[in-house]
Amino acid sequence: MKDEIVRTSSLRREYGDVVAVKDIDLSVPRGAVMALVGPNGAGKSTLLKMLSAVLEPTRGTAVVNGVDINENPRGVHSSVGFLPDFFGLYEEITVGEYLEYFARAYAVPRGRRENVIARTLADVDLAGKAGARVQALSRGMRQRLAIGRTLLHEPPLLLLDEPASGLDPESRHDLQKLFTRMAQAGKTLIVSSHILTELEDYCTHVAILREGNLVACGSLAEVRASVGRKRRVRVRAAGGTEGALALLRAAGMESPAAENGSVFFNFSGTEDELSGTLKRLLDGGVKVLHFGEEGGGIQETYLASLEKKI
Repeated sequence: MKDEIVRTSSLRREYGDVVAVKDIDLSVPRGAVMALVGPNGAGKSTLLKMLSAVLEPTRGTAVVNGVDINENPRGVHSSVGFLPDFFGLYEEITVGEYLEYFARAYAVPRGRRENVIARTLADVDLAGKAGARVQALSRGMRQRLAIGRTLLHEPPLLLLDEPASGLDPESRHDLQKLFTRMAQAGKTLIVSSHILTELEDYCTHVAILREGNLVACGSLAEVRASVGRKRRVRVRAAGGTEGALALLRAAGMESPAAENGSVFFNFSGTEDELSGTLKRLLDGGVKVLHFGEEGGGIQETYLASLEKKI
């Protein structure tokens, strides 16, 4: 079985008569970058709070980095960096003082704090800002500072609730680059966001919530298959569409058709099989200029999931 950093079992949270999260069984492999998507009120924030062990489930449980959230919530805290959707910053102190405060709260040893803070500032692109007052930071910088706070104790798992909310396009792009670097450094991320198109570049997995139910969960390919969404592949070749179209038909590809100078076909096989299709075209003498998926990403998969009954 693959190495899991999160595994939930019948995880449920009720607020009076309202069931926010309904008996969810969720698995997150170590090293994944999971997009947690769903409409407002789907239960995303409640789920993240339970996984970070700051909110007790009504029943059920979760094991996070080998620690049960019910049996040892403080043990979970040491493995998790949690950024809630509404976070507070201490306005009157400096960036360095802010991180020093949280480094102490996270029990970072005194002899390591200076280096840890310097490394964290560099990681979130705030090097040179240690002496700046928090209140003087731009919104994008404040967001990165809050994320930096979650990194101080070097947790393997980051839970980020709407981290790009309210940011301008440039700041959102900076945040994307930060998440990509963290993923490359081996962190596991669960990112809740409404900006689905921006999740495409760095997310490897997706979990879709609706009305407290887990509609689908897994790699993007697995979730796409579970909601009946096929991949649409586009081929553009030098010299026109005839050669590519003939070879794709001969190979039994689904619904190959020429459109606006390219050939499109539906595909439901594996990555290796898709790679083999490209090889077949090249071996057949087709001069391929472009070969790749059109659509079928997180946003399209999520929209297709809305048609799935729960």
